[in-house]
Amino acid sequence: GGFDTRIFRFQLKGAPNELSRPLILRLFKKSSQNRAIFESAVQSAVADAGYPAPRVFFTCTDASVLEGSFMIMKLMPGQTMINMPIKNLSEMLARAHLHLHSIEVDSIRNSLEVAGIRQDKYSVEGRLGWLVEEIEAPGCEWLQLGLKWIVENRPDDPDRLVICHGDFHPFNILTQDGEVSGVLDWSNFLISDPAYDIGITNVLVTVAAPSLFTGLDWVDLINRYHDYYQRKCSVELERIEYYEAFRCLLALLEGAEGHAAWSHPETMRRLSEHFEKITSVRLTVPTNLPTS
Repeated sequence: GGFDTRIFRFQLKGAPNELSRPLILRLFKKSSQNRAIFESAVQSAVADAGYPAPRVFFTCTDASVLEGSFMIMKLMPGQTMINMPIKNLSEMLARAHLHLHSIEVDSIRNSLEVAGIRQDKYSVEGRLGWLVEEIEAPGCEWLQLGLKWIVENRPDDPDRLVICHGDFHPFNILTQDGEVSGVLDWSNFLISDPAYDIGITNVLVTVAAPSLFTGLDWVDLINRYHDYYQRKCSVELERIEYYEAFRCLLALLEGAEGHAAWSHPETMRRLSEHFEKITSVRLTVPTNLPTS
C-alpha cells in the first residue's frame, strides 16, 4: 500500500454493475481525512477526462468505521511497468506523461471547484507556502538556506499550465498488452508548469530509486524518457532543474521527519548532493535524524 496508506483488494457478492467487479479500498491514517476527499475528487475528475486514473465509487471520512478515512475505487488492470525493457519503459513513461500534460486544465479545475477543493490545495504557491511554514519552524534551521534559494529563484509560471501527477514513476504506472492501463496514487496532484512534474520524476528516478531499488539502470531510463518527451514537447532545462531542487528540499524535510521513502541516510545524502549540484547551496544533513 505504499509508504503512508494501506491498500486492500476485495469483491462484493450480489452487488450491481461496476461494484460487482474487484475493488480497491485505500485506507488513510486518522490524521489524513482531507486526503481522502482530495484524492477522490482528483481521480474522478482525471478519469472523466479520459485518463486511466482509478474511478472512485465511495469515500468515507468517518474514522470510527475503519480507524481512518478511506475510499473505494476501481481495481485497475495490469502490472507495474518496471519489468519492461528500458527502451520500451522509458518511451511509454514519456508518452503517458505527455498524455497527462495534454489534458484540458479548465475542466479539471471546474470539477475540483464543484467538489469544494480550493485552488491553493493544488498549486505550487500553496505547496511552497506550506514548505515555508514547515522549514521556518524550530528544528529545521539546516534547511533554511535551501529554502531561501527556492523562494528567491522561483521562475514565473509559463503561459501553459498542465495537470501534474507529482509522483510519476514506473511503480505508480500499470501496463497491460503493451499499453498504460492505470496510473495510481494522485495524492501529490497539482496544476502547474510541466517542468514541475518532469523535475519531480527526475528526482524520483535518479535520486530516490537507486537507493531503494537496485538492478536497473535508472540513468539510462531517465535519459531515454527525456529524449522522447523533449522531442515531442520542449521544456526548458533550467525550469526543470529548479523543480528538481524544490522536490529535493521537500524530500529532505520529509526524510528528517522520518518518512520511510526518504529517511534512509544514503537517500538523504543523495538528495543533499543533488540539491547542491543545482543550487550551489550545501545542506548538511544532521546525524541525529530518525530513520525508517
